[in-house]
Amino acid sequence: MLKKVALLVVGGVFASSAFAQAELFKPEDLVKYRQSIYQVMSAQAKVMGAMAKGETEFNAKEFHERSLNMANVAKLLGETYDPSTQGVKDSNMLPAAWDDLEGMGNKGKAFGAALQELVAVSGEPGFDKKAALPAVSKMLKTCKACHDDYRAD
Repeated sequence: MLKKVALLVVGGVFASSAFAQAELFKPEDLVKYRQSIYQVMSAQAKVMGAMAKGETEFNAKEFHERSLNMANVAKLLGETYDPSTQGVKDSNMLPAAWDDLEGMGNKGKAFGAALQELVAVSGEPGFDKKAALPAVSKMLKTCKACHDDYRAD
């Protein structure tokens, strides 16, 4: 089961779809969709981060659930990165993202791999707070790497 989720994450993040998403969604709606996915992922990451840093009580089952939630929504991201969204006013993407699709894709794959690892390790028996911090930190570093190069704000 975890391998299936992980493969979907790695394969789905920033992957192009067979359908042109612009035919299904207006570009402005795709941007809102993408931002909504990131809001859900951010909420999950904040819970995991707070647990890993000791800001809230650590609960291994809840931590794992948050990682699964993140993996489930991450696989939806690929279809939101349609070229029709380039230049949409409310998008936070820098032009560099569109100029370096290969680099952005590689960062997406790194995120998917780190998230896959987080899902796997957090589902292991004996997973504890000590193991949580390096696992979630590794995943969050991949988020930051993409934000640093391709996100305005």
